[in-house]
Amino acid sequence: MTASKTTSLDIQHIARIEGHGNVEIKLDGSRIEHIELKTVEPARFFESIVGGRHFNDLALIVSRICGICSPNHTITGLMAVEDALGLEITQRTRLLRELLVYGSFIQNHATHLYVFAAPDYTNTVPSAKSNIASDTLPSVLSLAAGQKRDRELLRRALELKKLGNDLCAAIGGRPVHPVNAIVGGFTDQPDQMTLQVLAARLRAALTGALLTVELFAGVDFPNFQPDREKLALRDKSGGYAILPRGAQTTVSAHKSVWSQPVASYHDFISEHANPQNGNAKFSFLESNQGEQIPFMVGALARLSISGDALMPEAAVARSKLSNFSNPYLNNLCQAIELVDALERCAALCDRLAEDYEKSDKQIAPPQAIEVQAGVGYAASEAPRGTLYYSIGLDARGYVTSGDVITPTAQNLACIEADLRDLAPLLEGLPQDQLILRIEQLIRAYDPCLSCAVH
Repeated sequence: MTASKTTSLDIQHIARIEGHGNVEIKLDGSRIEHIELKTVEPARFFESIVGGRHFNDLALIVSRICGICSPNHTITGLMAVEDALGLEITQRTRLLRELLVYGSFIQNHATHLYVFAAPDYTNTVPSAKSNIASDTLPSVLSLAAGQKRDRELLRRALELKKLGNDLCAAIGGRPVHPVNAIVGGFTDQPDQMTLQVLAARLRAALTGALLTVELFAGVDFPNFQPDREKLALRDKSGGYAILPRGAQTTVSAHKSVWSQPVASYHDFISEHANPQNGNAKFSFLESNQGEQIPFMVGALARLSISGDALMPEAAVARSKLSNFSNPYLNNLCQAIELVDALERCAALCDRLAEDYEKSDKQIAPPQAIEVQAGVGYAASEAPRGTLYYSIGLDARGYVTSGDVITPTAQNLACIEADLRDLAPLLEGLPQDQLILRIEQLIRAYDPCLSCAVH
């Protein structure tokens, strides 16, 4: 009997994700005996950088953690500071913040679905097979040389991305790293005409977003159902909890059906550095028996927990979702959220335009802030999942401690667990198909490895 041969297969620099990562695979014949995701990003030390800085500097620093989710980092950092100071904001400030964060959803989901994920699935671009002799596309830009349907797909992707950019620029002052949002309010806001034009553009884009749902609902995703635990924010008032509303918002779990206040996130999430995997951080749920449980955050988790709070068109689109167990379906869930974001942002623009006053009193921060020592907690739903902040301040308003848990830092342990469970299903596949299935799974999570080394 001939002994099977042990070989190594390394995927260097996984394509079409944010940041840099490798996959190390050891094969015993055709069987995967070891698989591991490695991050190759340098440490960035944002939590240390904010130490000793005044609270007014915080948002501009933490927004640099991510170029896509910068509105979330900005707003969540501001909310943590305001929680520490006991500072209330106006309803108009809250609505503008919500609009800014949803702008990042449109930016991110359009980019991930069309630029990162779509090239993996030729049945999302059926005519591409006549142009490219491959099971996948090397890049979405290959569509530019394709048939009319291919070019239309690329045009839709770019228009949706531009709409997200324009929305973030109108609210935040620029497409990335917003400058208008500050502690207690905004320095500026879009005028009534800008809001009305944005509302019209958002509604016009709904057709393309619904076609995006159809596109990904038609994908033959691998039948893989590990059914992990999922966490997302849940608004007790029944809303789709992208931005929390104080004590009304809790962190909810999909399988175990529990809720915890955001301020206690350290009690149920533990974050660990794993030097063998690089500088990224890994997060787990801690069971009562001390077991470390991987969990998933992101669009699939949100739809499983708050899917009943979607806007009307998105609620109809959700019916195309077959289950909440398959991580590959996170792609379809992002497409459904894209519909929801467009509907919701159009309604927000209408409301802000109707209530618009030339006076900026509704968004002006307090002229004087009573500074006090304390620790503030905040969370929001970023495009890739839940984002947690805690910020400690001294009596002069300087940061004494900072803690951030990013969505990808929460998803990494789940990705690795899924890769291990997927391995037996890949046995016997040709090497190119084996690599494709692994990369498809990683890309389905829409990871940002740069953020994971925050």
